[in-house]
Amino acid sequence: MTKEDFDPDYFPGLWAWYQAGGLGHVAAYLRTLDITGFDPKAPPPKTRAFWDIVAANRAPESGDLADALDVIGNPQAVTSEQILSAATPEFAEFLRDKKNRRQIPHRFEEADYVPVRNQDAKDGLWKIRGRRCAVYAKRELSLRDQIQAARNLGGG
Repeated sequence: MTKEDFDPDYFPGLWAWYQAGGLGHVAAYLRTLDITGFDPKAPPPKTRAFWDIVAANRAPESGDLADALDVIGNPQAVTSEQILSAATPEFAEFLRDKKNRRQIPHRFEEADYVPVRNQDAKDGLWKIRGRRCAVYAKRELSLRDQIQAARNLGGG
């Protein structure tokens, strides 16, 4: 609901009730409320409202990345260059813009791809077709399989 959904006298009336002893009534109610089954560390229920909040906070680029991954067949491992080849012009522009570089790993993580560090290189990057680049692999793979998938991109 929005503020406009309420009668104009609702909030002034509510605050007047609070000041006239309503806060004591609220406190008395809360003292009698049984919360023994409440677990403050439990995840929230996955209601429609929960998913609406998740969707509202998701960047549009996350959907663009998922679409590009679909186009190239959701490979075991992938580079940004491969995504560029399958991206819409708008998403390709986003990927090429240097100010977005720090967002790219987060977008991959939202798509269940994690960075795979090249343990044989000081900078952690992989050399693929003569260029150093980051490689992202499916989160579900074991670390060994992620590394192997990254190696396969570079031809071994």
